[in-house]
Amino acid sequence: MLIVALSLASLGTPGCSSSAAARIEREPLTVLRNPQRPLWERENAADAAWKQAQNSPEDKAAVRATFKEMVWSSSLPASLRTKLYKHLASDTDPESLEDTRKLTRLMIPREPSREMELVLCQTAGAKGWTDCIPALIRSYSRPVPLVKDEDRAERIALIQLSGGTPLVEVVFGVFLNPPDEDPDSPADFRARTRADAYDVLGRLDVSGAYRKRLLEDATLTPGDDSVVRLLRRSVAELKVIPISGEELRWLERLADPKIPRNVAWWAEVQAIVATMPPDKLDGLQLRHLEPVRVASKFHPDLFAKDRSMLLSELKSVLANRKTVQRSNEAQGTVKAAKEQVEVWEHGLSWADLLTIALLDRSVRQKDFVDRMFIYVDLDRADTTTEYGGLVLTAHNVGDGKATVSDPGKVVAWLFPPRPGQRPNDNEFVAPEEMILSSDRAIAHFHFHVHRARNSEVAGPSHGDLAYAARNGRDCLVFTSIGTEELNVDYYQPNGIVIDLGTIEKK
Repeated sequence: MLIVALSLASLGTPGCSSSAAARIEREPLTVLRNPQRPLWERENAADAAWKQAQNSPEDKAAVRATFKEMVWSSSLPASLRTKLYKHLASDTDPESLEDTRKLTRLMIPREPSREMELVLCQTAGAKGWTDCIPALIRSYSRPVPLVKDEDRAERIALIQLSGGTPLVEVVFGVFLNPPDEDPDSPADFRARTRADAYDVLGRLDVSGAYRKRLLEDATLTPGDDSVVRLLRRSVAELKVIPISGEELRWLERLADPKIPRNVAWWAEVQAIVATMPPDKLDGLQLRHLEPVRVASKFHPDLFAKDRSMLLSELKSVLANRKTVQRSNEAQGTVKAAKEQVEVWEHGLSWADLLTIALLDRSVRQKDFVDRMFIYVDLDRADTTTEYGGLVLTAHNVGDGKATVSDPGKVVAWLFPPRPGQRPNDNEFVAPEEMILSSDRAIAHFHFHVHRARNSEVAGPSHGDLAYAARNGRDCLVFTSIGTEELNVDYYQPNGIVIDLGTIEKK
């Protein structure tokens, strides 16, 4: 049996006599488990323990159990964990290899260390473990700052395991038929896997065009046919397909027959888009449908304009406005997005320009401006968080029963973050009730007003742009650039940012 007792006082430093190394060689597990020992000693002890264990099945079982326990511990140094895992993965015994395969499959979607994740992904890809594909997709759905999408270890492993099938089809297949749970997986494993797969599809199929083509295939055999029926219905009736997982959940709420106001909204929008010509349908997304409805019903002058007219008018009005370019980014790691319409004009669809025109018109109404400055005072007085909320018609505030003379009036609805979701005065965390109240919202908004003069952060941060992309929403950020002046920036999921100029307290 492997000896695990060790007199730690007898261990020396790298320059000491060979007796210390000999003791490590004889009694390695105690050294490996001891967080007080130098990292190099623990790594050497791992090698020694693995080597010694090959002489006895009982010792090998004990060492494997210790290594697995330590590999799961994210508090240990990544280099030590990767060494332990590589030993486990090197075991060619069929039963042990299957055990490592399961370990890999369970760790991939949860692993916080990129160093460890790299080794997990490389091993799964090299060994051809196709049952790790759903786990790789789940991990791939998590954002990793400063790592290009094409360089992600998960993507590389997925391509290795795809057998030549286009990656978007592999991921779409997992979305349609997520695997059954492992016994150690969370109860909603299949739902999480499906949502994460759809998020990855949003990165592989940015426009949704590929998914639309796949949905036209009548031979699709999904594990849950209801989701395919919903997507097909969305394409046929609303002329859109959700891009991200959050958008899919949004669409599911809009289609929920138990929410009468959403049922009525769907029917109204369906009738409107059925009359729109192909040039206005081009690039249409879920986030555009409420602006289209509001413009069609309450702003017919905007709805009637074509793309070139909307673009020309936007350029004209912005040319004479005061704008402020964001300059600050955390640690200087992300360059601030340009905010001029001329930079982005070729990427703006008719529906984008309609949404911008509607929002620009709405935020300059006196009642809206007055309300925003009340919210600014509330935000600035609360130093625990940023504030934010929804831009929507008065009819869509709350239960919709409020008596208003103008149901199409666009207003702001504030949602202060929950007490447990206030990381600091420079971040807004949208509460769940805000998301659930935003089905028929025109846009989301938040403030950068913790100081009266905040020009260096005028515009969305990298995190703000990620929020828009993840949720598939058009957004506004209001930045204080003076005691009674706010800069207004519009941004959308694909990273386009347009500075709409400033509004002043009246």
